[in-house]
Amino acid sequence: MGRKRGYRLVERQLRHGLSPRLGGEHGFSLIELLVVIAVLAILSVGATLVVSRGGDTSETAADMTRFQTNYMTLRALAIQGREMRGLTVQGAGMRRARLGEDGWVQASSVQPWRGLVNFSEQAEAYEPGGPDIRFLANGRTSAFSIGFGVAGRCRSDGWSGLTCEEG
Repeated sequence: MGRKRGYRLVERQLRHGLSPRLGGEHGFSLIELLVVIAVLAILSVGATLVVSRGGDTSETAADMTRFQTNYMTLRALAIQGREMRGLTVQGAGMRRARLGEDGWVQASSVQPWRGLVNFSEQAEAYEPGGPDIRFLANGRTSAFSIGFGVAGRCRSDGWSGLTCEEG
C-alpha cells in the first residue's frame, strides 16, 4: 500500500531542451533527405494527375451543359416561331441552323467542344446538308444519342424530350 500510483519517470539529462540523439549526431543524413525528396516527388506527380483528370471531366461536363442549353433554346424557338430549327453537333463543335427558303442555313459561329463528344442518330434520320438534330414546330425532335467523354450522355427518342445522365 505504500506504492505510489502513476508512472515512474526515467530521468535523463537534456541539454537545451532538445532530446538526445543516439550516437551524438545532429542533422539529417543524405539518405534521409533523398527519401523525403523521392516521397514528395511521387506525391506531387499523383496530385498533378488527379488535377488534370478532373479538368477533363469539368470540360466535358461544361460541354454537356452547353448542349442542354442549346437543345432547350432551339426547341423553344422552333415552337414559338412555328418554324424548323436545327443543331449540327458533329465535328469541332455545335452550330445552330434554321430552315430557309433554299434549304438549311447554318450559323457562321461554331461553339467548339472542349472534350471528346460522340454522336449517333438513327440511319433514316440522316439528311445530306441538314443538321444532325432537327427541332419541329410541334415540339418533336430527331432521335439521337450524344456522349460527353466520361461526364455523361444525353438522348432523345424524338417524342419525350431530352434525357441526360451524368457519369
